[in-house]
Amino acid sequence: MSLLSGLLDHMPPIIAGADKPALASRITERPRLVLVERPALLPASTYSNAGNATPEWRHARDQYLNHVMACRSCYAPTARHCLSGADLRATYDRTPMESPR
Repeated sequence: MSLLSGLLDHMPPIIAGADKPALASRITERPRLVLVERPALLPASTYSNAGNATPEWRHARDQYLNHVMACRSCYAPTARHCLSGADLRATYDRTPMESPR
């Protein structure tokens, strides 16, 4: 007999799942999930991305991103911009991504 087995002889056996509540009580406590259908924001046939955006929108986006990446005063995640960064962001927001049909 080893020293370890001698120590384990004096410990009570571990019963699996003794500290967990019964399955029925766990199921009733669980919140119910409900599927909520939302109306589509865009028609299903339209897919907007930078590849099919207007050249003006891409230019405004590129100008804004190039500035934000280089400017030490601008921090986009918290919407903190310097004066020129704020102007570029406003231009980017105002420029339509899709051309009117």
